Amino acid sequence: MAAKLIEILVMEGIAVLLFVFAYLIGVKGKMELIAGYNEKTAALVKDKDGLKRLITRVCVLVGIGSALMPLLTYISHDHPHGLAYSIGGYAGFVIGIVGMVALQSRDYTV
Repeated sequence: MAAKLIEILVMEGIAVLLFVFAYLIGVKGKMELIAGYNEKTAALVKDKDGLKRLITRVCVLVGIGSALMPLLTYISHDHPHGLAYSIGGYAGFVIGIVGMVALQSRDYTV
């Protein structure tokens, strides 16, 4: 029971944090929260709004995945390897999102 509570607190905390980042970057325009974006690299970005939308989408998608992870592990807990499959699926989802960002971010930079 304690392990499930810790999982819920950690994953929901990550989800809330990512939703806050999505709000700050997407709505408030805090571009400095994007890793590697500063005064020196700002000149290399040719479409700041596109980059802002991309990072906002990533934060929202990973936040949704993190928020649903405790539900997925609860549903699959009866299967002998359910937890391993859930963690692997979540890791694959996050790696896929990161790969998508790596490829699409080239459209917004020089």
